[in-house]
Amino acid sequence: MAQEKAAEQALQQWSRRRPRWADGVEWQQQAELVIIKVRRSDWLGRLMRWLTARDARRQIELDEIASFVWSLCDGQHTVADIADALMQRYQLLKREAMASLTEFLAQLQRRGLVRWEEAKSE
Repeated sequence: MAQEKAAEQALQQWSRRRPRWADGVEWQQQAELVIIKVRRSDWLGRLMRWLTARDARRQIELDEIASFVWSLCDGQHTVADIADALMQRYQLLKREAMASLTEFLAQLQRRGLVRWEEAKSE
């Protein structure tokens, strides 16, 4: 019982968080898709910068659903808002929307592509 209550509280806190594109992340919208340009920091990227004196970037092309989520990561929408938008647009169950959204946002965070705005008190 206590574990369920703690899990519910954690989910509510997570739902109030506001993802925002990280500073310096370049991206562009092409029709319904988003292309993110990521600076390479691996050994190949460093070698290319050294050889060519140019910044080596790779592109990540997001699919339709990921592009939709990315467009809502503006610091104004909460995770719950984004999940609701996913449910409406793609006819998902809340559990499906939250699970997919949580995983996608975790990937974006691990890559340094999103940061979190402070949750606003309500």
